[in-house]
Amino acid sequence: MLDALQQLLDPIAFTIPIGENGFPIYWYGILIAIGIAIGTWWASREIERRGQSSDELFNGLLLVIIVGYIGARLGYVTQDWLNGGIYESFWEVINIRNGGVNILWGFLGATLAGVWFVRYRRLSLWHYADVAGPTLLIAQAIGRWGNFINQELYGTPTTLPWGITIEQPYRLPQFSNLEAFPLDTRFHPTFLYEFLALFIGFIVLVFLNNRYRNSWKPGTIFALFLIWWGGNRAWIELFRPDQPNIGSTFLTYSMVVAAFIALGGVYVLLQRYGKIPQSERQLRKRRAVKPKRRRETEATE
Repeated sequence: MLDALQQLLDPIAFTIPIGENGFPIYWYGILIAIGIAIGTWWASREIERRGQSSDELFNGLLLVIIVGYIGARLGYVTQDWLNGGIYESFWEVINIRNGGVNILWGFLGATLAGVWFVRYRRLSLWHYADVAGPTLLIAQAIGRWGNFINQELYGTPTTLPWGITIEQPYRLPQFSNLEAFPLDTRFHPTFLYEFLALFIGFIVLVFLNNRYRNSWKPGTIFALFLIWWGGNRAWIELFRPDQPNIGSTFLTYSMVVAAFIALGGVYVLLQRYGKIPQSERQLRKRRAVKPKRRRETEATE
């Protein structure tokens, strides 16, 4: 089924007649845009239910997306450079069509931009964080089908029935030898593994959010998102031969980042419910300053 669908779809959806060869528009970009639109629609409705402003959500969205893509591209370039990649010009560094992006590093950049924005606008950080988590899950889930169309982000060879075939031009160097890996060789559809993890995570978090919105502390949904997203990305990295390893270990840079994101979710969850021991300095800041008692003036004649 997946093989038939893959052969029907060309990575280029259409071409805008600009310049000598035109400007191609890829399905990957279209699907990412659709995912962001769906996620933003849900987030705008949910943030209103929480008594917050959807206008502020839209105001910060553009900044978060731009900074997120910058972080995603720089993260990809850095990891590729550590693995021996060569970039001869600034254009090669910023050209996202030359290699791609790394969503984990993009998330870190977007998080920094989002925290700065809500602090600058004096908004409720945890309410906006709670809607950001599920939004990212559904946006990335839809975008993963763009990776399928591009025949990228596949795993190691497999004999499992749901494996997918990859044409030679799209194969990684270690799988390009057709004698060792014939055209009918099947590979782990890691894009599908991640799509399922992301989509299921979105459904579960939306269900929990709708049920416990008024009883859970703000930030709980975001913490669960971090645990789910980071934990699933960490094990999926085991099937990703395109990711640079750390030395001679099986660990990849993305796996380590994903693990730290999951642990960050555990920390946020414990912190929101007061399970993290606080220093004396933090406790002093939280203590309410007792108002001074006014001295009762004695009545005068």
